Amino acid sequence: MAQYAKKYFGSDIGILITVFVISRVIIHLLGLELAYDALFKYWQYLDVETLKYNLLKGVWYNHAQPPVFNIFLGTILKLSGSYSFEAFSVVFKAITLVNTVLLHRLCLKITKDRQVTLFVALLYLLSPATMVYENELFYTTFVGLLFLIACYFLLEFRIAITWRAVSGFFLALMLIALTRSMYHLVWLIVVGAVIFFYHRKRTGSVKIIIVGLIAVCFTACWYIKNYMIFEEFSTSSWVGMNTSRNIFHDNEVTDTTRIESIPPFSHISAYAKFLPPGYEAKYRGLNDRDLLSELKNDSLMNVNHVGYIYVSKQYLQAGKEHIKKHPFSYVQNVIQSAIIFFTPGTRYSVTEFQSRKIKYYDVVYSFNLSHFATNKQERRIALTVSAIPKFLIYVLVFFTIGRYCYRNRELSAVNLFILLVFGYVLTLSSLLEHYENMRFRFEIEPLFLLLLAQALVLLRKQKVGNNKQGNNHII
Repeated sequence: MAQYAKKYFGSDIGILITVFVISRVIIHLLGLELAYDALFKYWQYLDVETLKYNLLKGVWYNHAQPPVFNIFLGTILKLSGSYSFEAFSVVFKAITLVNTVLLHRLCLKITKDRQVTLFVALLYLLSPATMVYENELFYTTFVGLLFLIACYFLLEFRIAITWRAVSGFFLALMLIALTRSMYHLVWLIVVGAVIFFYHRKRTGSVKIIIVGLIAVCFTACWYIKNYMIFEEFSTSSWVGMNTSRNIFHDNEVTDTTRIESIPPFSHISAYAKFLPPGYEAKYRGLNDRDLLSELKNDSLMNVNHVGYIYVSKQYLQAGKEHIKKHPFSYVQNVIQSAIIFFTPGTRYSVTEFQSRKIKYYDVVYSFNLSHFATNKQERRIALTVSAIPKFLIYVLVFFTIGRYCYRNRELSAVNLFILLVFGYVLTLSSLLEHYENMRFRFEIEPLFLLLLAQALVLLRKQKVGNNKQGNNHII
């Protein structure tokens, strides 16, 4: 089987690279290219001057976001100089290609089925969402890459629990936790504990404890740093503002004495009456450019301002009070968010202008009917209908995998990891976020595609009456 994989892996990669080049030339001709202005506009990023000339200090005193992606941006800016647009374009396209190759490699190792493997890899490569997000200067495909790397090393546990495999797995998880605040320290601890419990009886399982503890301690250092400087035991101080967008969605508050009457993520001056007198004093002199300036890049809102720490806490408190008084309203919004989770990834509002450039391809491939909506109500209906195919596919795949696991009383560590991640992201994004859930799903779409490949092989074997014989290697 190893010879089989080696024989076809090279030719399949040639096919993938050829398809990648042709498809990317076509979308470039259609006007789909890197949205470089995100570097200046996105709230998550430090001032460009800070990224270029004061990176480490800026990252250290950043309470709003984990450090990894700002370091990533600043490093490329420093290395590429005036060619930063070209550098980012190449890097993000390279991430897509690496993701595709990794996905192919993992599918081939798990299923030993070349046709299904190539199909799934092309499914990812030619996805309109992949095309759109590789042209968004954001961490979406970057996080997907880290998840695939984690699966790659976790799959090596099947042969032996080596220091290399364990280190690679936890390094990927640690980088995810230090890139996306959604993947909290608690998430890292739970995943590590589950993987150890799964392998607890195997030789070398103690390595999981040792490396896992190192990863947890290293990640916890950032939480401790934020707590000591900003009194926030988190990698982001925006939790209250993010949550309020879901809690108060369709629940307009007109009482101007309440902070929720102001749209979250407004200019810091809009919250002047809600901020304590002299709150800036203890932070003055640390990093005034990023912590005390209302604007960044001279003209855009600076959501890294230290005042948002207080603002976010007040939004969180207001949100808790609202849920107590109007629980049904919140449940409705959670259900809406869960539906949005299964909508096409191209419907993300920030990148919608990009998906319009490949509108009809997106409609056919992603069933994104929102392209034809002209108002809010039509858009809601279109999004709900557009979510149905993806939801049904997910249900079918999970049912197929679950039935196999139930009948054979086995579940691989990789599949267990994927299920943990999927359940976590769906639950947390539905409870705390609104209208970005399709992007959160796309971040972990490569993991779902690993399950899809296995489900397709199982369904094909079932069709030929070979569901129980010769397929133990699949799951």
